[in-house]
Parts: sequence; structure tokens; C-alpha cells
Amino acid sequence: MMERMIEKFYKSLAKGKIYGTKCKKCKEFTFPPKAGCKKCGAHKMEWKTISGDGTLHFFSSGNLPPMKFAKYHPYAYGAVELKEGPVFFTQIEGVDVSNVEAIEEQNMQMPMPVKAKVKKMAGMNIVVFKVVKSQAKKKSKRKSKK
Repeated sequence: MMERMIEKFYKSLAKGKIYGTKCKKCKEFTFPPKAGCKKCGAHKMEWKTISGDGTLHFFSSGNLPPMKFAKYHPYAYGAVELKEGPVFFTQIEGVDVSNVEAIEEQNMQMPMPVKAKVKKMAGMNIVVFKVVKSQAKKKSKRKSKK
């Protein structure tokens, strides 16, 4: 059952669609998709397209990426909360990871709006989130006026 879910998830990514699952019993939304509900334990899940809208709460950059992703180093990863509710760690685009000071400065501007997209990396399709610059700049300007 789980293998079919994973296969369906990755086939949908290849088509540019991003799905999560929603519990038919308690309505809890889960991303990435799961066969059972983490909240109530029910196994009656339905596939739902995610909005792609989220909030980045913090990010960082690691020095030891998995070998499969070494050629993409450095890259950012962070905690994203989807509009639908789930929070998870994922790759982040649109942030500066060139040095610690840049990372710290940007983290002081959190939370920031992000938008999901499907990206091909290391021969596979993955979900990444990109900072929505226009909204992030507005937020930054409002903070600096205070």
C-alpha cells in the first residue's frame, strides 16, 4: 500500500502536481502523503492537491549534503508551514546562503511567504519552496519602520 502511495506521489510530481492526503474522519491534512492519519489513526485518506502556499519559519544551510545532492551545494533547507497546516523540512530557494551573517539577517525577517514548485534534482522530482520576494520585501519594510 505504501509503495503505491509513494509511486503515485512521484508520478504526480513528474506531471507538476503536488498532492497531500486528508483524513476523511477528522479532516487532518498530511504532507507528504501518508496511508494513515497521524492525528486520529484512521486509514481512510483521500488525495488532495496542495495550494502550494506556505510560510517559511526559518532556514539554514548544511556543509555535508547527501552525496546524491553534493553538486547542488550550497543550498538552503528550512521549516515550511503549508496553508493546509502541516509543517515539514524542505529545500528553500530565493535566500542567500553565502555566509552565516546573511542567513542570520534573513532569519530575523521571518516568517516569509513561500510558494511550492516541482524541481528535478539528481534525476528525481522533488518539492521545493521559493520565497515570494514581493511579499517578503513588504514585510521587511514594515518591520524596519517600527
